[in-house]
Amino acid sequence: IAACGALYYCGELVKTHNINDQLARAKNEFGKIEPAAKAAKKREEELEVQTKASEQLVKRIEGRFYWAPLLAQLAQVVPREVQITRMGADITGTDVRKCSIMFDGLSAGADPRRVAEELRTALAEKLSPNYKNVTSVFKSLEDGSELVMLDGKQVPTASFAISVQLFTGEEKSKAAPPARSKK
Repeated sequence: IAACGALYYCGELVKTHNINDQLARAKNEFGKIEPAAKAAKKREEELEVQTKASEQLVKRIEGRFYWAPLLAQLAQVVPREVQITRMGADITGTDVRKCSIMFDGLSAGADPRRVAEELRTALAEKLSPNYKNVTSVFKSLEDGSELVMLDGKQVPTASFAISVQLFTGEEKSKAAPPARSKK
């Protein structure tokens, strides 16, 4: 019985020794691979940051506001009796964008104030089909002191400042919660 117990003990000792050898080899292998794994993890984080930056850039480029079509429409509206002396524009927002455009100019004609008013209304009418909530208001409209030559005649002038505001883009719709059914 003692010999059987000694053989069983030796067998278990060999099994334990083999398991300890496998554990030592696995730890040694892990020790070799661990620095590479940490470097790979760090590289993965760097690539994720670059990917997010790239996705944001693509999103920004795809969602940008195109000024050329707007300026082409504005150029079609300005009559020959009007000279735009200054123009500035600003756009704010991400999904729904608010675009503000300021025009300073000089109108000429028999009734230069009427010419400026026609420009103001034409701006709103021209932009309304393509943009939302278009407003066009005078910031100032004053009679000018100088006369200009138009069609060989000297005509009075008026200086004006017009502010045009419009909205473009779509609001992101939030997903509605699923409807609960009654049984």
